[in-house]
Amino acid sequence: MQINAIVRKRPTPAQSSHGRRRRRAAGLLSALAALAMALPIALPADANGLDDAGQSFAVAAISRQNALALRLTSGQTDNVKTHLEGLRKDACGPVAVRLSLGQTSATEDWERLIADADDASRWKTLQTATTTERCANAARAWTGGSLTLSNDGPDAAGRGFERVESSLAAGLDARLDADLAVGLALGVSNGDTIESQGKVRGKAALGSLAAYASYHPSEASFAEAAVGIARVDLSDRVDGDADALAGDADPEGLGGFATVSVGRLERLGDLRISPYLKAAGQMVRLAAARQRIGATSYRTGGRVSASLAGTVGIDASLPLRRLPDWIAVTPKAGVEVGYSLNHRSAAAVTAPTGRTSGQIVGPVAGSVPGSFSTSRTLSLDVGTSVRLFDELSLALDLESRPIEKGRPKTLRLSSSWSF
Repeated sequence: MQINAIVRKRPTPAQSSHGRRRRRAAGLLSALAALAMALPIALPADANGLDDAGQSFAVAAISRQNALALRLTSGQTDNVKTHLEGLRKDACGPVAVRLSLGQTSATEDWERLIADADDASRWKTLQTATTTERCANAARAWTGGSLTLSNDGPDAAGRGFERVESSLAAGLDARLDADLAVGLALGVSNGDTIESQGKVRGKAALGSLAAYASYHPSEASFAEAAVGIARVDLSDRVDGDADALAGDADPEGLGGFATVSVGRLERLGDLRISPYLKAAGQMVRLAAARQRIGATSYRTGGRVSASLAGTVGIDASLPLRRLPDWIAVTPKAGVEVGYSLNHRSAAAVTAPTGRTSGQIVGPVAGSVPGSFSTSRTLSLDVGTSVRLFDELSLALDLESRPIEKGRPKTLRLSSSWSF
């Protein structure tokens, strides 16, 4: 019985040949499926769809675009934040105007771009409140802006860096109560970054809308907050020489920003001391865009860049006796410490066709890696303000960040008028 069972299970020659053909076909299909699954992985692994020069180009271009978009968004955050500082003492004039001009060293930004790190620069413009009278149910129009110039001399390779950025905001306050003011602000910003004697140039334009509120139940305490949205358009151009790649990209995107502060004002005789807590953040999402790298057109996927900073600080000021009576001089100093977080998502880079070993293949794909970093922040401020006739205020401010790369310093001259 056992022998018969074995004989019955043994296939005939025809059956054995047919089974082998089926097994070979199944093996071939399995190999083809494995190859199909491996191709999308194997092709990007060959220079990630880009050769080394193209990969370096893509990384540098994306870093420039992210940094410029974040800086312009940060400029509008500062415009609204500076206006909120002026609302802490019931500023009641129907119109207020503030303008400032600053010169800052660009070593920090330049080194971070070279190291492929994001930067969200920030500046603070001092402003003096002009009155302390209570003014419930009053409306107040205001405008404020700044122009920032940055530069860093050429390095040993002849690569230099300079930046011109302007930021303007205009808004309307409404006092719902003597202790509470709310408002809306519109803002526009423009930025122009020039590297390597004009061979690399990035431009950007931004428009924003923000809502804000200031609550100060007493002269000794305050709380303020703002939130805004923005649209940004960028243009990135690189003119390479015979040994370098050239390229261009025109991404656009949406951004958001927010800031909140709480603090107190203490008096020790004539000395005014104000401890505070502050948090501010910006986020920009750039949409997918076509980018040319050398002779090939690539598509860069959507990406997100964000910056968040939390600080604790203290400001001190000492109003001096008016000399003569219509002039008030107030020396000021401040220190701010905290932490900042910077995040940049990975960006996919794809092209419809490419070349591998002289053969046309496609599509090819790769990615520019993202990054996440944390850092400590330390900011030191010294300056003075001069107020004339309670309507015009001038301020000179020097800010230093001694623990950051390049130890950047910003010198800013500001003026404000209240009518």
